[in-house]
Amino acid sequence: MRALKFALVAVLVLVGCRGKAREDSPGSARQVRVILDYLPNAAHAGLYQAEAAGYFRDEGLAVRIDAPTSSSDTLRLMAAGQAEFGLVSLLDFLSVRAKGEPLKIVMAIEQRPLAALIALKKSGIGRPRDLGGRLVGTTGVVSDDAGVKWMIKHDGGDPSSVRLINIGFNTAQEIIAGNVDAAFGFWSQEGVQVAAHKPATVMRLNDYGVPPYPELIVFAREDFLAREPATVRGFLRAVARGYDDAVAKPDVACAAMAARVEGETTEGLRPYLDALSPVLRADAPAFGRLNLSVLRDYLAWTKEIGVLDMREDPAKFATNEFLPPLPGDEGAKP
Repeated sequence: MRALKFALVAVLVLVGCRGKAREDSPGSARQVRVILDYLPNAAHAGLYQAEAAGYFRDEGLAVRIDAPTSSSDTLRLMAAGQAEFGLVSLLDFLSVRAKGEPLKIVMAIEQRPLAALIALKKSGIGRPRDLGGRLVGTTGVVSDDAGVKWMIKHDGGDPSSVRLINIGFNTAQEIIAGNVDAAFGFWSQEGVQVAAHKPATVMRLNDYGVPPYPELIVFAREDFLAREPATVRGFLRAVARGYDDAVAKPDVACAAMAARVEGETTEGLRPYLDALSPVLRADAPAFGRLNLSVLRDYLAWTKEIGVLDMREDPAKFATNEFLPPLPGDEGAKP
């Protein structure tokens, strides 16, 4: 949902964090561009670690990491063939794929949705059904409002009794100031911010009947996948190593990212990476693996809440074939 939430932003400032090709990269290195979903944050730590640790170089790649200048840039640039890989929210990807764009998911960044209802403990709100008659902030997009109503209804409450207000992107500030009783945001971002100031209750979307879908995914054009499978495998192999490091050595990964992203520090990134670490792999057999059954359940859920009605089988738009093979995989490609 993240990319949809930021779809209201007209223009973002391009931060001085572009991942340039390493100066010591050999001239024969394959130049690869990856477009992030939004401004660099802890969810991207594995990419910057892969660059800093030389994992891309080990695969013969010189990778440039770019932040988009607007929330629609990633999908637009990828559709135009201006980059090899992109990161977006699952819902944004599916919305574009449903329109016929020849794009395919090749990796999951997290294995759980990041959306949540967040409230101060002193409000007395302990679960979604407690929001009856209360004021709840959202960014105003359909997916936010639908998520709030789903959680309340699933918890046995009356979603029609809740007052929704558009608070833009000031989720943490509005909650801390007490201007809303609760708000819909990311538990890995706004939830961490609020809890750093005051005791908070964080009610995660996937704890209330939502499939454990991957929030952020890596995708590529189908023609590129067919043309350069070795490049795809090398890139994903390096990325998987970077995220494995991010979980095992968070300070190292945060330092790698802080060195590349203006205004970030190891200490500032660490709380957000700590929050994310448990869901980067979660119950998947290895980092990045896609569960097609979960994707089918997710499509059924988006149809039920009226956000997206997509009939295509996930096996046609998502694949694990380019990821590092699991131990014991029969006939796995190198």
